[in-house]
Amino acid sequence: MEDDELNISLYHGQSSEQAILMDDVELSISLYNGQPIILYFDLNNSDFSNSTELCINFPIAEITYKGHLSKAFSKYTNDDENLHKLYGHFFARKILIGSKLFIKSKDSINSTQMDILKFYLFQAYNKVKYSIETQFNDLFALNTLPKMEILDKAKLNTYDKLIEWMKILYPQNTLDKELIDWINTLFQEEIIDIISYGDLISTSQLRNGTLDSIKNYDNIQIKEKLSLKDWVGNAAYDNLISWITDFRLFYGLITNQNYKIEVSKEIAISFIEIPKINLSDKFYLKIIKPSTKLEFSLISSNIYSIKNFDSFPFIRNNVECYEDFNCILVKCERYEILLDVDNVNPTKEFEQVIEKALESMKPLKDLQRIFNEYGQLFPQRIILGRSLKIILPNSSLNKTFEKVNDVDEILKLLDNLNVSYLLTQKGKSVKKENLSQWIDDTKNNLEIIEFDNIIPLYKILKMEQRKKIEDILNKFNDHNRIIMTGITDLKDLDNDNVLIIDLEISLEDKNYEVFGSIISENNVRLDNVYVNFGLYDFNGFYAIIKKSEISKIDLKECYVSWMIVGKPSQLTVFSPNNRDLQVNYFKESIKLQSNQLNYFIKTSFTLSEEYSIFAHAYDSPANYEPDSIFELVKWSNNSLDFQITNSSQFNLDDGINIGLNICILFTNYKDLKNYNNKEKERLLIGHILTKENFVECFSKSVEDEENKC
Repeated sequence: MEDDELNISLYHGQSSEQAILMDDVELSISLYNGQPIILYFDLNNSDFSNSTELCINFPIAEITYKGHLSKAFSKYTNDDENLHKLYGHFFARKILIGSKLFIKSKDSINSTQMDILKFYLFQAYNKVKYSIETQFNDLFALNTLPKMEILDKAKLNTYDKLIEWMKILYPQNTLDKELIDWINTLFQEEIIDIISYGDLISTSQLRNGTLDSIKNYDNIQIKEKLSLKDWVGNAAYDNLISWITDFRLFYGLITNQNYKIEVSKEIAISFIEIPKINLSDKFYLKIIKPSTKLEFSLISSNIYSIKNFDSFPFIRNNVECYEDFNCILVKCERYEILLDVDNVNPTKEFEQVIEKALESMKPLKDLQRIFNEYGQLFPQRIILGRSLKIILPNSSLNKTFEKVNDVDEILKLLDNLNVSYLLTQKGKSVKKENLSQWIDDTKNNLEIIEFDNIIPLYKILKMEQRKKIEDILNKFNDHNRIIMTGITDLKDLDNDNVLIIDLEISLEDKNYEVFGSIISENNVRLDNVYVNFGLYDFNGFYAIIKKSEISKIDLKECYVSWMIVGKPSQLTVFSPNNRDLQVNYFKESIKLQSNQLNYFIKTSFTLSEEYSIFAHAYDSPANYEPDSIFELVKWSNNSLDFQITNSSQFNLDDGINIGLNICILFTNYKDLKNYNNKEKERLLIGHILTKENFVECFSKSVEDEENKC
């Protein structure tokens, strides 16, 4: 910043050719303590673009000049025209340094948009300058409001950009000794400039007098000048902004254990369009007969359109009958606020916590916790006004009443019902004879009297997250799913070849099955080593391993690859790795025959190539050791042919029942992803249905007629 920038002709807006003061100028720099200044321009007499309605100056420092007039200027005797050419029209004894914010108005700007913009600027300024935190940082997307530009023509189209720009102008704890360096840095980066000239003095008068004796000269192009506080006035608290803050319209709704509606703790939405507001002047009495306790609780919370929560996830439904009472409702409607789901966006924080929950091991539980914080319901229509209620037993009403909207008729009806008073939402009684006065008072004392057109809050999310949530809800049913998979080394295998496998995440039920194989260091399934699983617990299970007599492999150099199958609704755990894979699990009982090695299992569905089959046999519920080893040898469209592969190791007694647990994965096992082993990419290995082991029809020599083709 050069000293001679103070010598300026405001008529042409350029620095003068010659300096007015001598080189012994004394500069005084101090931080600006006042508020930003709003300037309304006379567009017909302004150098600014016609698209600029107003400019907001954000001064950060004030600079004053003290010094002696130069000899050349003091002795200049030519006419004023030449004087102005050399020394300018005016001399400024004080300047303000800062930045400018231009409000564009090419498009029409309604009063609501301008009020919201004022609210945003006022909140952002107080947050940055005075560290006053608010909970209303992102009510509206700024692209719904008037366009804003700064000195370098950059657009401030998000609240975050507005905040970051202000933080540059108003850093915290700037020391006096650092002030000049800080200002020079901002000048060099073209973030700030001279934004205002004060104490303007005509150079013609200055030549003939002293600095202290010359009167100031005002800039006549400014139509109106206001401080930020005066400009904002009550706009931040009027109408829509006031309702948003007072009634917390940008929060979701939560149902507590008693089905009372509460406002959520966290902000879930921001508006991308200004909500539509319709005037209303309706007054009526209505009688509602709730049929369940849930419906009665919702009526008490100003929700009349929901009868049950069948279509609302994350809320338990209560259908307990409630037919003993009636609700007498007197409503005076003043405004209707429409919050269409297409006009709102989820906040970034809401999207982030939802995404984290979707990818968690307990997605439904985490989603439930999030919606308990952000809300389960979103009303798209809100009625403001006042309401009165009273609960009467069924016996008080001996006929059905339609909606009554005449004051005299309402009073007559209340007489017939022996109702002498009604209650406000806060529990204050209003006598029947004071009803007319109460109606007049509703114009100034508004409250929410109805939530309507209510949707689940998750439907404000973008399509991708909505589909993920709905997919999880659909899969948390009574069907079996792949709960989690893993690979565990056998280094800790005990002398009995038993390994305890601990789960990193506890399950909430013991009702599950585990399938798996033993694999080598090179990720090859070992056909002569067998594994069964048992002793299922909340925190893990046992792997019981047995190898054939001819196997010389060191088990402690191997791995067990396992897969838990169960119902997510019971276990609550549901790994994101394999949620899209479909499985079918069932149990069969086989009666062993001494002269039979092959056993046929029928399926209730058609089999297909690339399906993966997992099977484990149990001699008794208490014996998990794999004595009877079954291996898939062939398959047809709806049957599986299993063969006992270790019959030489024990005697087959006729009539022994063997339990066979079978899991069918409707894809190739190579599609499975592991959960607990991030370093190795070994895959769970089962038996794959291929063309080579497919037969159109099993042999007719099979004794079990049901398993023939």
